Amino acid sequence: MGHLKIVVDHEKIDYSGPFDAGDLFKAIENFVFERGFDKRQDKDFEQNTSNGKFIEWQISPWKKITDYIRYIIKIRLLGYDIVHTNAVLNGKKTKVDSGRVIIVIDGFMEYDYDSYWDNKPMLFFLRTIYDYFIFKAYTERFEQRLVHDINHLNNHIEKFFNIYRHYSVISKQG
Repeated sequence: MGHLKIVVDHEKIDYSGPFDAGDLFKAIENFVFERGFDKRQDKDFEQNTSNGKFIEWQISPWKKITDYIRYIIKIRLLGYDIVHTNAVLNGKKTKVDSGRVIIVIDGFMEYDYDSYWDNKPMLFFLRTIYDYFIFKAYTERFEQRLVHDINHLNNHIEKFFNIYRHYSVISKQG
């Protein structure tokens, strides 16, 4: 395992109200796919509680940038008290989900992901010198691109939730 550097630490989105859970998952996965990331599913957990459903969903998309660096984005979604509801938008009745959603996004850069430089202590030392001094100016551009992608994902999710802010919940189903 190579060196893992945290670039974005706990970018958080907190939303309460009506939304469509299936469309939210699809929107996140489509965004990740459009950016050229390969998806890795870490968790997909759902539990029925007395107030509704609890959902925990986590993916870790990754993308090779060079033979030495790859991006890893960890997206963790927690849904609390999610119930099916009837809502009204512009006089039309639709069925959506309602509850609280917390999304936490972390961004990592992994150096030497194939562990070529971990075999011997001298190579490990040279890799450290290379990463922190020689290769630093080159990797700063990659960090900026990763931050840009995560900010774009954050805006994409917030726009998704903005659509559902205009829905008016009229009744909740168990």
